[in-house]
Formats: sequence, structure tokens, C-alpha cells
Amino acid sequence: ELQTALRIAGAVFFLIAVILGVFRPNLFELSPLKRAIRAYLVVLAAMGIAMLLGIVQTPNKAKSPLEWRTDVEEALQFARDNQKPAILDAGASWCASCRQLEEKTLNDAEVVKALENHVTIHIDMTDFDPAQERLAKLGIQINELPKILFFMPDGRLNPGATLSDYEPPSKFLDRIKESSTYMEQAYDPVGTWLSEKGIFIALLLVFLAGLGVSLTPCVFPMFPIALPALAGIHRGDRSGQLSFSKRLARASAFLGGMVVTYTTLGIVSALLGKGFGSWLQHPIVTWTLVIIFLLLAMSYLKFFNLSLPSGLTSKLGRRGDGLLGLALFGGGIGIIAAPCAGPVVVGILAMISTAGNVALGAIFMVAFSLGLGSLFFALSLFTSMLDRLPRGGPFMERIEIGFAIALTTVAIYYASTVM
Repeated sequence: ELQTALRIAGAVFFLIAVILGVFRPNLFELSPLKRAIRAYLVVLAAMGIAMLLGIVQTPNKAKSPLEWRTDVEEALQFARDNQKPAILDAGASWCASCRQLEEKTLNDAEVVKALENHVTIHIDMTDFDPAQERLAKLGIQINELPKILFFMPDGRLNPGATLSDYEPPSKFLDRIKESSTYMEQAYDPVGTWLSEKGIFIALLLVFLAGLGVSLTPCVFPMFPIALPALAGIHRGDRSGQLSFSKRLARASAFLGGMVVTYTTLGIVSALLGKGFGSWLQHPIVTWTLVIIFLLLAMSYLKFFNLSLPSGLTSKLGRRGDGLLGLALFGGGIGIIAAPCAGPVVVGILAMISTAGNVALGAIFMVAFSLGLGSLFFALSLFTSMLDRLPRGGPFMERIEIGFAIALTTVAIYYASTVM
């Protein structure tokens, strides 16, 4: 099988990169040519990991055996006149989840067989607004992608069978069976999960997700930059260290900036609905993330250094309060974290926008941002812990190379969703 061969090739690529010295800790001694060769080995290792994880897959361009009609109005009328159930698939070329649905789920042999008696309809919403207006004239409202709608034989839309995200073939088959029974309301996975597990568990998981993001390659390098400013330590000299109460105020302002940044994002997502999540799948956004990840990877390979301007670092580290500046600094760190937080944040935003609850959106993003900033907060208060942060040396160079490989792997993942 081709996919198995890809995984074997991926393992070979990674081993070759390791054998050729991708983890060799001599980044500061490399000439420009040798640094470029090291970058090539990093890409080779990242590609190997991507192939092993199934991120890189063989293209599935098989033509669907179903006849997907594009004349939406006539097809729906035909279904009503002939008392046949209908399914409407709304997708776009820039929507990664749409392509995943069409290639993996709607082309599945069992799904195809289950839909044989349906009138199958597809509308391309790559040009979103005109397609949305076209459907609105039929009384069909679509604000997000992907979207699959089921219609009863009498022409009524079956709201309870609506699908608004990727679903594997096995679950989609269950949805097809259930679509034969009219359901007034769509299944609310968020509400059901919260009622079963409780909001406390949900908030704890979101907090831990934020804590995990703070340890990713996007955020971890910011600790040596941010913590001295928060604690009043200049160039390793602790003699000017601020009192505990002042460190508490500065750390709180810094954390408050993060909270405001992500809480605003949660509220906007709840107000706009899951269409906001669809927008995040647009190729412009995706390719921007790819470029950011690759630039971060290059910084770990010492092509250049990412650091705050010395003037700004000095200003933030002054003994004066400067709480507003620190709050803006915290918000900026939150934005810097966005690439690595992307998969987590998009998942949380999808959950928030599905529920459409502004208060829930605000609470969830407060929990996430508190998790993201908790280590900054704790380390700035208990400065003795700063000495335990990893220092330079061969070990840290290998860690940084590992970060570069991880970031490149994520860049490959994002690129694969739009290729």
C-alpha cells in the first residue's frame, strides 16, 4: 500500500538526517553554507516525521461514483417532486475540512452505497458571498464551512442531521441513517459534553492546554526576555530586583494583557459564529502561518536572532510601574504564541462558536490565557526558579534543533491542508 510505503520512507528520511548529524550541537560554528546544509537536514527530518504521522499522504483524486448535481434549485425541486431524500454538500477550495470530507468520507464505498437513493447536490462556495446569497433565496442559511444539509423526501430541511465539521465515514454512516427521521434541533456536542463532564473539567482542560502551549517553541524563547523585565533583574544582576508586591503587580498586569487578548478573541468568535473558524482556514491565513513557522525554525538554527529591541527591553525593565506597557507586552506575547497555539485555539473557538454563547467564550479563553501565562506569572514571583531554566550549551542546542524540526513539521502540516 502506498501509504505504508510513505511511512517507511519517512522513517528512512529521519534516520538519514540523524546519521548525517542534524542534532550536532555546533550551530554557532557553522559557515553560511554548512548552516544551509543543516537546514536541509532539518527539513529532511521534518518531512520524515510528517510522513510517519500520515501528514503527507498519497493524493485521492478518484472521481466519485455518485452524481453530484450543481443545479441546486432544480435538484431540490426534483427531490421534492419525486419524494426522494436529498443531501447538499457546501464546500470551498480553500476549506481544508471540506476537502477532507469530500476525499475521505463522501468517497467512502459504504457512504456511497448509503447515499444511492439520495439526490446528491454540491455547491462550490469558494466565492462565498454570492453562493451564500444564492442559498438564502432558497431559505438556506450557511455561515460556515464545511456544511452538509439533509432534506426529507417532502423537501423539508432536517436541522438535526446537519454536519458542520469533518466526520469520518463510520460516524457519517450513522448520520445518514438518522437523517431519515426528522429532528427539530441539531445535536449539540458542546452542550452535551458540558452537561456530562461539567464546566469545571472543561475549564481545567483548557487551562492545561494553555500551559502546554507556553512550553512550545513559539513561547519558550520569550521567558529569558520577559522574566527579567517582570522581576526587575538587569543583565543577571539581582541587586535591583523589585519587591514581591511590585513583582506581583507587574506580573498581574502582564497576565492581564494576555487575558484581554484571548478573551476578546473568544467573544468575537461567539458573536460571529463558526464562520470565524472557517475564515481561519483561508489559504492566506494558512500560508501566513507556514511562513511564520519556517521563520521561527530558521531563528532556532541561528540564521538570525528573534529578540525585543534593547530600548524596549530596557524601558520594560525600569523600576517604575509601567503597568500599561507590561499589559501590552503580555498581549504581544499572546500574539506571538498564536502560531503554536493555533490548533488549540481554533479547536476552542470552534467549540465556542458552535455553542454561540458569549459568556462561555469569554470564560474559556480566560482559562486558556491564564494557563498560557501561568509560568510567566510564577517565575516572575519566585525568582529563585529562574536559575533552574536551561542555559546554553550542547544540550540546549539539541533542544533548539528539535524545536526547529517540530516547527518545520507543523509548517508542512499547514501547507498540506492547502495543497
